[in-house]
Amino acid sequence: MHKVSAGGTYRVDRIIPGLGRLAVASGAKTREGFRRRNDMVGLLVDRGRLDVLRAIQSRTLSVNVVYGAWHEGGEDAVGAFLASLLEEEEVEARPEDLQLRDAVDAWLPPGRHPGPTQVRYRVSLDKLLRLHAEIGELTLADLPAVKWESMAWPGSGTDWNHLGRALSKLLSDTLDDQYHEIARAFRQAFPKKAERERVPDLDPETFFEIVKHVPEHVRAAYVCIVALGLRTGEYLRLRPEHLHPITKSVSVPGTKTADAATTLRVDPELWEWITAAVPPSVRYRGLWLHWKRALRAAGADPTLRLHDLRHCTAQWLTDAGQSEARVQSFMRHATSGMTRRYATQKDHGENARTLAHILRGVA
Repeated sequence: MHKVSAGGTYRVDRIIPGLGRLAVASGAKTREGFRRRNDMVGLLVDRGRLDVLRAIQSRTLSVNVVYGAWHEGGEDAVGAFLASLLEEEEVEARPEDLQLRDAVDAWLPPGRHPGPTQVRYRVSLDKLLRLHAEIGELTLADLPAVKWESMAWPGSGTDWNHLGRALSKLLSDTLDDQYHEIARAFRQAFPKKAERERVPDLDPETFFEIVKHVPEHVRAAYVCIVALGLRTGEYLRLRPEHLHPITKSVSVPGTKTADAATTLRVDPELWEWITAAVPPSVRYRGLWLHWKRALRAAGADPTLRLHDLRHCTAQWLTDAGQSEARVQSFMRHATSGMTRRYATQKDHGENARTLAHILRGVA
C-alpha cells in the first residue's frame, strides 16, 4: 500500500486471474478508506465480477465511483450503475486498450516463465518499463505512435532488436492476431538497429578443452548442443521420446518458430553423447554457470555464450566444406542470408591464406 504522490491517494495494485495487473488510484487518502476500497475490490474478484474490474482497469470507472455505488446499494447497485453507463451492455474491455504494464504481467506473469525465450522477453520488457516508466502507462494501441527512434537505450543493437521482437510477440499474442493492424503498425514503426557481427573465438579443440572442466554429468549437454546446432531452449526441452535409436536421429522441438521443429540425424560415433545428454540433468542456470566456470578454468574467452555454440556448429560445418544449402537446412535458418555470414568468414580465411602466400613470396 502506497500513495501515488505526496498528498495523493493510496493505490490499488494487484494481479487478478483472467485480468492481469490492476494498478489504479483508490481515491482514498486514509489507510482506513483504502482498506475499505481494497476489500471491495477483493469481493469483486471473489464474485467473478470481471466486467466491473475491466471497467476500472480501462478507467471507464474509478475505484471511488464504484465504491460509492457499492456503499449505497451493494453489488447490485454497482452492476446497475455500470449497465446504465454503458447502455445496458456488459463491459468487455478491448485488449488493445490494456496498458502495456498490465499486458506484460498478464502475458508473462512474474515468476512463471515457460522457457528461456520467454524469460528473455520478460527481461527486455522489464528493462523498458524500468527505464521509461511512462511507456508502461500507454495502451497497446498507443505503441505504434511512440517515438522509438529517439528513445535512449543503454544496450547493444542486438538488445534493442530483441525488445522489438518481445513487443511484437506480446501484441500478436494479446491481440490474438499476428496480422492485427496495431501489430503491423508497430512493426513498421519500430526501427531496427545494426547488430555487431559475432564470431565466437572457439575451435573444436578448445571446445573440448573447456568441456573437460565441466562436471562429468553435464559434459554431454554441451556436445549435444554442438552436434545438433541447438538453441539452448531446444536442448532443455529434449526428452527420451525425442530420440530415435534405430535411425540415430533426434526430433528437435523448435522454440523460436514453428519451422524450427524438425528431425536431425546424428552420426553413430556421437550417439552415446546424445543419449547421455537427454533428458537434461540441469536447468538453464546450471548449464550457464558450469559453462562460465569452465571458461575461466580453461583460460578461454570469458565472453563466450551458450548460444555461441550454435554459431560454432554452423561455422565449423562451413569451414569443413559443407555447402550453404546444407548448412542452412541443418541449422534451420529462415533465410540463406543467415547462413551466408558463416561462408563470409570462411572466405575471409581463404583470403588471409592467399595474402600470406603473396606476402611471403615478396619477403
